[in-house]
Amino acid sequence: MNMSTGPADTGSNRCTVSRGRWNDPYTGKIFYEARDLDVDHLVPLKWAWDHGASNWSAEQRRKFANDDANLFAVEASVNREKGALGPLNWLPPDRSFHCQYILRFTRIVRKYSLVLSNGENDAMQRLRHDTCG
Repeated sequence: MNMSTGPADTGSNRCTVSRGRWNDPYTGKIFYEARDLDVDHLVPLKWAWDHGASNWSAEQRRKFANDDANLFAVEASVNREKGALGPLNWLPPDRSFHCQYILRFTRIVRKYSLVLSNGENDAMQRLRHDTCG
């Protein structure tokens, strides 16, 4: 998987990307050094586990973990700040990405039939309405 929006320097081993051009949607920043980034699961693996993925087969968990729609190259420190939190507890620093973040999170939850409690579902609907209109 290469998320770089420009040519990526893979070095002589062709296995490790060191330089490229990545647009971090969480911060709105552009990065050129791979070491400054993490690959984030928009719907965190732990969050998914707690919302139904614990009942999945190994194949389904692997599919979810590698789904490009759920992966972003983001500033490492921001990814670590987010941890395993969902949008009810964490939103990206770049406010202009909040609506897209919430909508994509919701699409992935639906795609994989993850289960929200009634309270979480109501809170997500309010957040989506308040953020996206």
